[in-house]
Amino acid sequence: MNPVAFTIFGKPMKKLKIAAAPPRGSYHRIPYFALRGMFQVRGYQDQEVAQAIGISPSTLSTKMQGRSAWTSCEIAAICELLEIQQKDIGKFFFPQAEQQKGA
Repeated sequence: MNPVAFTIFGKPMKKLKIAAAPPRGSYHRIPYFALRGMFQVRGYQDQEVAQAIGISPSTLSTKMQGRSAWTSCEIAAICELLEIQQKDIGKFFFPQAEQQKGA
């Protein structure tokens, strides 16, 4: 993190640490990169996962980009398909909460 200094009404303020964003095009910028990695580990392509859980590939893409929320049924179906244990659901489907918990 890079410290950033600023002033308010001419008085110097405390330096804030601002986290650097991942490099543009980084795999880690994808909201569900850990879940996509699990697709690969288990040998599935997106189309196969979408078909297995009963949604279209475009709907899966929208969800993987974080532009649409997962339903509990979709989460359960993916966990069953990919053999994701209950204790690991947060890591794959709620990465922001997991990061805050670890901070």
